[in-house]
Amino acid sequence: MTLHGAGTYYFSVHGAKDQPIFHSVFEYEYGVQILSSVKQTRLLAYVFDDHHIQFVLQSERDWTEVMDDIQIAFDDMHERSWHKRKQLLSDQGIVMLVDEQAYLTDLVIQLHRWPETSRKVADASLYPWSSDHGYRSLTPPASLHVEPMLNLLCHSRHGRAQRYEAVMQQPQNRTLDLQHGSHPTYQALARDGFVNQHLKKQALSQAARSDEDLRRLFDDACQLVCERFDVSSQQLTDARNRRQFNRLMPIVVWLLQERGAHLDDITKLVGEDEERLQLWLRNLPADHSPELLARLQNLWSPIPLSTLNLNSNQPGTKPQAQEVEAQVQEEEAVEKEDEPQEDIETEDSEVLPSHSN
Repeated sequence: MTLHGAGTYYFSVHGAKDQPIFHSVFEYEYGVQILSSVKQTRLLAYVFDDHHIQFVLQSERDWTEVMDDIQIAFDDMHERSWHKRKQLLSDQGIVMLVDEQAYLTDLVIQLHRWPETSRKVADASLYPWSSDHGYRSLTPPASLHVEPMLNLLCHSRHGRAQRYEAVMQQPQNRTLDLQHGSHPTYQALARDGFVNQHLKKQALSQAARSDEDLRRLFDDACQLVCERFDVSSQQLTDARNRRQFNRLMPIVVWLLQERGAHLDDITKLVGEDEERLQLWLRNLPADHSPELLARLQNLWSPIPLSTLNLNSNQPGTKPQAQEVEAQVQEEEAVEKEDEPQEDIETEDSEVLPSHSN
């Protein structure tokens, strides 16, 4: 389960459909510029190769909003470079909250050593597309925020670059799991106490959100699901039609949770208890493909056009919507083939098949 809210996050993203992200030296440089200029964030570390980017950001915003900004900026970069617009970054990736005190130093060192451990270069200092050189420099570039990691590493403002170089020459003490994290419940590189404190902050932030804001989010999510699955709002929210309700309302619940809404607030909007909502969320990947869910999420909460300086006819918008609709139609066709002749209603006590996160 992924955590949300302001904080320090590790991101790992591959190219869409396993295609390269970078096609030239200039695009690598643009990539650094993009990551260092995302609003309300600070770039702590990065490492790139042709098909894969890994980076660490301190963010005052939820990571979903940050990732939306980055995806659109990379698409714009490709269009400016090659006069052709396409989705550059995959919708699927790894995002982990980072407990800076316990894990930031090891995380940055592991990222900087990645080109060496991947046998791309003999020494990490030789690799041009990582933030390693910024940490070795006596005057780091303004685009890179090295202080948090170096302060933890050195406990002093003097000789930090030399201390960093000495650590990079030593054997690595521990290897972090950058697929699943270190926490048993949440996808995070964090201690239990840190996660609990983060959740409390999120709860306070959520308490400040008005009922009107939550209702607007709920209505927006319902409208998107209705449009993509060609059902009316009344059909979607009618709990008496258990088959349709249990198939589509979990998507609405998931969209709301991905935007930081808590389950106790969602229960009031949906009219189902928290246990039922948790069951829906566990089984959502079994009922709908991850690609479809990711695209629905992107369509539901696009970056404001005024921020992007784009118009509503930007290239790539219509094809993405058509792709979602095509996938929806494909899912509905499969369901109709498997559907029994008699309409069997799903009871509240029905146990759905389990699905691991």
